[in-house]
Amino acid sequence: MRPPLDKLVPELQRQARAAQERFAEVEFNPAIVRNKMSDAAKLGHRALRLRVPVHLDLRKTDAAAALQAWCKENELTFEWMSREADLPDGRRGTVWEPEISW
Repeated sequence: MRPPLDKLVPELQRQARAAQERFAEVEFNPAIVRNKMSDAAKLGHRALRLRVPVHLDLRKTDAAAALQAWCKENELTFEWMSREADLPDGRRGTVWEPEISW
């Protein structure tokens, strides 16, 4: 008899969520983002889009919420912007990336 598969789904979801959080903690760290914004401003830009790998949806991570709150505290505009991308398996999908403007 095969083991039930319904117990696999919560574990896979937990693993995916943990991977998303780990990536977002680094890439959405306000200190790192601040340096990237400074570099962009020195080049004359008034906005910075944080690129996200096509397979990750980081909109509901704790790090994304913290970055959004940090932007608000610093009077920056924070928006989730979409782009279409080719996924590794040949499908086409929508990628959501934060854009911060000043």
